[in-house]
Amino acid sequence: MANSLPNLDLGGALAAFGLIFAVYQLRKPQWEIVLRIRGGWQKNSFWFLGGVGLVLTLFSTLLSEGVIRCLPPSILYRPLIYEIAAYIFFIASPLSLLFFSTRKNGLFTKKRARKFYTVLAREISRTTDDSVDAALEVLLNNFKEICKATSKKNKDEEYYQSARAVLDVILSDESIVKRFTTKRLDALQHIFYAVEKYNISQRDSTIGVPKIINNLFCDKESFFYKHLGNSGLALASNIYDSIFDSPIILTNYRVFSYPALDFTSRKEIGVKGVEVFIEALSRSIETYITKGNVPARNINDGISHLSEIFGDLCFKISTEEKRGVNAEYFLKDEWRAIYLIAHFLGHDYLFIAYDDKVTREKQEVVQKEKNTTEASFYSDSTINAGIAAALYKAFEQLSHIENTDDIRDTVINLLHGM
Repeated sequence: MANSLPNLDLGGALAAFGLIFAVYQLRKPQWEIVLRIRGGWQKNSFWFLGGVGLVLTLFSTLLSEGVIRCLPPSILYRPLIYEIAAYIFFIASPLSLLFFSTRKNGLFTKKRARKFYTVLAREISRTTDDSVDAALEVLLNNFKEICKATSKKNKDEEYYQSARAVLDVILSDESIVKRFTTKRLDALQHIFYAVEKYNISQRDSTIGVPKIINNLFCDKESFFYKHLGNSGLALASNIYDSIFDSPIILTNYRVFSYPALDFTSRKEIGVKGVEVFIEALSRSIETYITKGNVPARNINDGISHLSEIFGDLCFKISTEEKRGVNAEYFLKDEWRAIYLIAHFLGHDYLFIAYDDKVTREKQEVVQKEKNTTEASFYSDSTINAGIAAALYKAFEQLSHIENTDDIRDTVINLLHGM
């Protein structure tokens, strides 16, 4: 038995181990992230199983050559037993790599929460497309668990703090935000679905979710602009529905206030941007009227922002007029934007949710709005107060522009609203 030739010699075992190593070298970036988060024996099982197979092959070879004679004459003395075991370990080695590296779910746990955050943050900081895409997939597969972690009563836990860090630091990264808002509609819908389902508020995600909303408004390539026409993918999965038809999101986030919107987004807005903003505000108002459980102040933030846009446009036209520019000809886009805002305030607003089914909630809101006695963007009770403030302020803002036919049409719209 000692002189029988081994079926798996040491050279063959080394070749097999080399092939296993080659497989490891071809691993995907996503696998590397998953293994780094798992850590410990799960990360190193690939090497351990391959190493055991190599040791068993060496032992079998030595046994075949008669070098080892300490074993009693039994089945343990047969080299074939160790060769079969080596085969099993060599096969199990790459299988363990596939098993542990491709299972992306369940990575965000109490034991691994901090490591999950640090690994994703390090991977995203590389800014390469492969690294960011891989980190994004891991994030999406664990996002529900991250949202669940924020609902824990003990707010001092590392588990909770790590979840907060992911919701703020990772979600607000520019490369992640860009992919969510311009390329990955499925991921964007998944994020807002989980935010709504697990009742994540602005206290839980102070920067992350508002940053996504900000880029949806500001980036001309975002899904807000793509879905404005309500065609194509917008018919099946409209992002406006996911955000502005949700009373939970409109209550938990001030989607029309800082940091979701800021001065820069107001200054760089164009005609298309005004259309996007009016669409978002209209849907929010409809949700406020029909559902009855959205804070009026959150909607008034949007009305105030729209009023500021109107003022910026009036100021720009007035400034160009003083320079001797023919504003009616060279600033057609600005005049178009002014008309859209005036038409919304004076006409479209009056018909929002007009044809919707009458419910108890709607009746209560409509009755409350009828009794408005103030004109203020800071009203916590009604949005008619915000609309009234916007109408009054619009006349003041228009007073800086020369009396033209464009102003006449705008004034008529505003007067209709009053």
